[in-house]
Amino acid sequence: VALALAGVGAPAAAAPFDYALTARAEQHGARQLEAAVDAMNGTLDVFDIRGRDPDYAGSNVGDYHGAHLRGGFTPAERWWVDGALWRRKIEYRSDSGSLDSWQLAVQYRFAGDAGAGGRAPDAGTTAGPAAAATAASFPAATAWALRASVWGNRAGSLAKGSPTTLAGYTMDTVRIDSPRDLQWQFDLIATRGEPDAQLSAFAGIQRGKVSYSRLTGTATAGTCPYAVAFGAQTTVLTQTADCAGSGGTIAAGTQVTVDNAALGLYPRDALAYTATVLRAGVNGHRRWGAWHLRGGLAYEHHDRRSALEDAARSLSGTYQAGNLTAALELGYRFTPTLTGFVRGTAWQHQLMGEVPFLYNAVTARRSDRRYGIVSFGVSAAF
Repeated sequence: VALALAGVGAPAAAAPFDYALTARAEQHGARQLEAAVDAMNGTLDVFDIRGRDPDYAGSNVGDYHGAHLRGGFTPAERWWVDGALWRRKIEYRSDSGSLDSWQLAVQYRFAGDAGAGGRAPDAGTTAGPAAAATAASFPAATAWALRASVWGNRAGSLAKGSPTTLAGYTMDTVRIDSPRDLQWQFDLIATRGEPDAQLSAFAGIQRGKVSYSRLTGTATAGTCPYAVAFGAQTTVLTQTADCAGSGGTIAAGTQVTVDNAALGLYPRDALAYTATVLRAGVNGHRRWGAWHLRGGLAYEHHDRRSALEDAARSLSGTYQAGNLTAALELGYRFTPTLTGFVRGTAWQHQLMGEVPFLYNAVTARRSDRRYGIVSFGVSAAF
């Protein structure tokens, strides 16, 4: 669900943590830290999404192992800065892919107050009467904020060691080196309500680029083994061992150059692209004593180059432009500063938005599947 080129669907989501955007990010504390493990497997697949899939039922396809660390702080009144790091590993039968993700954002609340001193912690988040008084003074008026973020994903390489069909040709192995993406995102956020019960909405735009360094593989034609190197306009096949041909023995090192038009695959059109993404969403937060419940819904529309759409329809027979994300979190405050939580995130079309480089003309055929992960973690506010 993660080996980008191998015709394997990869999870696609909204940009990181969009479901929880709020114009009053500092209300839970002037400094915040979150650490969690993220996972998906047959045990956690409580809705039996994989179990009902005709291709992947009973397999390890889509097993996800990862973790993330997220932190934020208030450098000055009305300002908020946060960042996050992820480590992800996704399995596909005997193969697995590992990748790293990161995010950095700055936010400014240009309308609406956050309580005395520029912050309004949750009642009970910070001990003492002063905290309770601050929380009580939190206004019910709508707060507005602008948020700018930059984020991205990269992997050293992703490889698939089992046969893969590309443009109608069967490859024994496929490898893509240094797949990566870089995203710039801008959002307008509105939040209304008290610290214990709030609603937020956001709308934004994102501009991003997906790229890679090299696409290679191995293939067998008749009895002849080849190393395959895909270029922008041509593909070079280099024979890796002597083999018998119709005219006698063909020596190792013999090269054949094929125009990509004959293959029906232009890698730079199929795997690398720029995109503009429009997004919007809503979320809510409710606290009852030490318990809290947070939920969110977000939609994004991807406008990519027409060359990628054409390549996807040619190679995969389908193309996805829209994606819906839903998230639900249940938490319990153990101490005034420490909260434990479990969070579920589900996606309509698998990591098209959260890890854009996993979506391309080859993986589009698998990206119509739903996907989800579960996170178990703790957060601290101080």
